[in-house]
Amino acid sequence: MSNSKSLLALMVSAAVALIVVSNFCIIYMLHRSASTAAELAGSIWPIALPTTVAIVLVMSILHQSLVDVLSRLERKEREASQLARHDPLTGLANKRLLDERIEAAIGSKSRSSDGFAVLMIDLDHFKRVNDLLGHQKGDEVLKVAASRLESLVRAGDTVARFGGDEFLILARISKPQEVPRLCNRIVAEMQRPYTIGDREASLPASIGAVSAANGFARAEEYVRAADVALYAAKADGRNCFRMFTDDLDASIKRRSTLELDLGHCLATGDRICIHYQPQIDVTGSVVGVECLFRWTHPEFGAIPAIEAINVAEETRQIDGLGDFVLREAARFAKEHPLLSVAVNVSPAQFGSRSGLLRRFLKILKDAGVDPHQIELEVTEQLFMRQNDRCEEQISELREAGFRLALDDFGTGYSSLSYLRRFKVDRLKLDRSFSCEGQAGDRIAILRAAVTLAHAIGLEVVAEGIETLDQEAIALEAGCDILQGNRYAAAMDHGSFENFLDARNRKVA
Repeated sequence: MSNSKSLLALMVSAAVALIVVSNFCIIYMLHRSASTAAELAGSIWPIALPTTVAIVLVMSILHQSLVDVLSRLERKEREASQLARHDPLTGLANKRLLDERIEAAIGSKSRSSDGFAVLMIDLDHFKRVNDLLGHQKGDEVLKVAASRLESLVRAGDTVARFGGDEFLILARISKPQEVPRLCNRIVAEMQRPYTIGDREASLPASIGAVSAANGFARAEEYVRAADVALYAAKADGRNCFRMFTDDLDASIKRRSTLELDLGHCLATGDRICIHYQPQIDVTGSVVGVECLFRWTHPEFGAIPAIEAINVAEETRQIDGLGDFVLREAARFAKEHPLLSVAVNVSPAQFGSRSGLLRRFLKILKDAGVDPHQIELEVTEQLFMRQNDRCEEQISELREAGFRLALDDFGTGYSSLSYLRRFKVDRLKLDRSFSCEGQAGDRIAILRAAVTLAHAIGLEVVAEGIETLDQEAIALEAGCDILQGNRYAAAMDHGSFENFLDARNRKVA
């Protein structure tokens, strides 16, 4: 604006100078040709006045044109500034403007007791809207979501669109308890269905929040902390909020590190291996093993198997992990053709495009192992999917020769319909059957489960046998196979060979 005023002032000055110079030239020329002062005066005005008027008119036109041009330039500057700091779809602030305001809030807090919080909001499963209804409808949902968020904050707060279906809020607070209250209001508001054309869609929100009390020095640190808390909210089932804490930060860093490192380990075989836990029959002979995945991380040490599997499932590396386990199991089976070799198969490995049967058969063919020696352990979670493709894959695996065991029976719904619908060879009873309750009750419950399994032609494996009492209960109930630390914990290949030699000598 100041540049425009300077330019206009310069233009006026130039006009005045032009009028003065032109009139001076006219006077000079007339002076040379005039013989008297009266004659000179009479000659000046007929020429100078029209010239001055013409110059003023021309300069007025130029002035107005310049004003119009400068006005358009100023409007475009304002529009460019708006676009640089606002989201074009929703009209909300963008991350650049939000960062500036967070930095200002950080500076304000250092000079006073003003508090603030940064919230990151993600619309759960928004991608489904785009996939099913198209991006135009998705944009409509984002506009409605933006409007809802703006209605929940106070004047002076900032709602920004972070990108995609993520939003950020900078909220001024005076008390710490205001943050969870705001988060709860947002969760409740976002649960209301969105009307999209002639249908409704439910898109609840997950929220990660961090307050100024954490004492970060830069805006990007607050945004990262809110993102960490958002990750935790999603991991906890979505449609909720989580506050950032230092412990949570350490947990997320651990998880992120494991996600990155698992792929490398599966590709190279570095720091991962299989341990083998023996399965014992009623005579005390080793008749099989269960293959268990083990991962020793250079920073975190031994990673629990359930955590490794969860990481693999969430990062879509479960097929690679499952194939690694089966390859090692196949090598072991080749060395011990008389033992049954069991491997756990995650429900995530079953799917319409997983190629499970093809991969498994190739692995066994390369190792020279018959599928009949391999037992695939699945849980009730797979059966609960009621997925025709999963049922078809199970049938294909059985037809190819693999044996099937239902693992952890008793921890879920334990529906008998699963046993009728899905043909399995073994029932693996959860350790709670032999560990919980009075001895008499445990025997009665265990015997009922065993009797049922035997009635439909299934072998029964009792897991988690750790004491002589538990062993006695399992045997009295009629279990066929026993497994647990009473006999041996899972061990590496060399230790298992030593255990097997010692066990065989003892039985002999």
